[in-house]
Amino acid sequence: MRPWLVFSERLETLVRVLALVARWALFMMLVLGFWNVVGRYLGAALGYNLSSNRLIEGQWYLFDLAFLFGLSWTLQRHGHVRVDVLQARWTLREKRRLDLVGTFVLLLPFAFVVMALSVSPALYSWSIGELSPDPNGLPRYWVKSLIPLGFFLLFLQGLAEAIKSFIFLKDSEYLSRFSQEKSEEKSFD
Repeated sequence: MRPWLVFSERLETLVRVLALVARWALFMMLVLGFWNVVGRYLGAALGYNLSSNRLIEGQWYLFDLAFLFGLSWTLQRHGHVRVDVLQARWTLREKRRLDLVGTFVLLLPFAFVVMALSVSPALYSWSIGELSPDPNGLPRYWVKSLIPLGFFLLFLQGLAEAIKSFIFLKDSEYLSRFSQEKSEEKSFD
């Protein structure tokens, strides 16, 4: 079981690292948004155009990156909507069982299908060098590549969650010992 938990931990580490990229994307999105507003009014006062379609589209693309990378991180943090009305009365074991079934029946197939369906349009966009239809816009192939990547990350995080739920259902003592070992290792670092 330990190799599966280590594998799950590595998947979660990847998601955490990419969540940092999403955080910086949000920060940059706010900076661009601020500049677009200030640039529009300051530019009008100075008689120059200090904002552009590239900056506005850059703001949209950064939001796309933050949203698509944030999907998997939100799943890791258990931040997605759950039916708490039913789960409030359930034991932890029943909740984990539902999580495992939901992951295999709903989450993993959904993430895989969206990922699979979005690869072809992204590759086509790269092959034609697709650009924004707006004047002075940005290339579209970058942002179209984020869709399969974001859902691939969601799939990986779903897999990590399924591994943890399965091991919990098989041997919850082992999972708690493994978590304790990991926290002790981190305290020595």
